[in-house]
Amino acid sequence: MATEFTIVPVIVIGVVLGIIELIFVHQDESGMGWLKHGLHALPTMFLFIFISMNIGFVLGLFKMKENFWIDIGVRVVVGLIAMVKIKAAAAVAGRVGEKTIHVIIIGVLVMAAPYLWELIACNIEFIKNLPMNGCPVKK
Repeated sequence: MATEFTIVPVIVIGVVLGIIELIFVHQDESGMGWLKHGLHALPTMFLFIFISMNIGFVLGLFKMKENFWIDIGVRVVVGLIAMVKIKAAAAVAGRVGEKTIHVIIIGVLVMAAPYLWELIACNIEFIKNLPMNGCPVKK
């Protein structure tokens, strides 16, 4: 994955997943204050994507070294925490909440975000030329 601190994919993927989350919340909680609930989910989505896209930086805060299996483990844990947070948010408010399939979709997208970014966006020349683009550095 990326060897430098990344911001561009955090913003882009955070906005995309935030919009998907808003759509899911609207479908599942329509008429129950879905917009307020959905908007509160956006900042946490950016946090989950930030951690998933900047594992080297986050692990460095804990004096840990990065490797393939730790990367996978951290992304899975972050995705699971995202799923629990999404499912619990409406339950705490006493509402119906999101459908389990929608929660799983968002969690899997959080886990897969860095790989999807590298697979799709890093093949676009414009993105490769941006600073902090999250694309692997050619050696």
